[in-house]
Amino acid sequence: MTSEPGDCWVVYSPNESAISDSAGFWSNEFGWVRFDQATRFSTEETGSLPLPTSTGRDARIVPWQEATRHYG
Repeated sequence: MTSEPGDCWVVYSPNESAISDSAGFWSNEFGWVRFDQATRFSTEETGSLPLPTSTGRDARIVPWQEATRHYG
């Protein structure tokens, strides 16, 4: 994981967020969580990152900065 905000990514699922009280972000430790607990990934990691199983298979990788504007 990198410490540069511009190089950080998170996994987000709109469906998981809707059915789990806004817990639509992925944590490698806890599974689907709220934004503040999400695992941050580097750009390099996203190239080989398997997406977790999500309701409706809608999980996607989004920029951390974009996610923080909308959910942080």
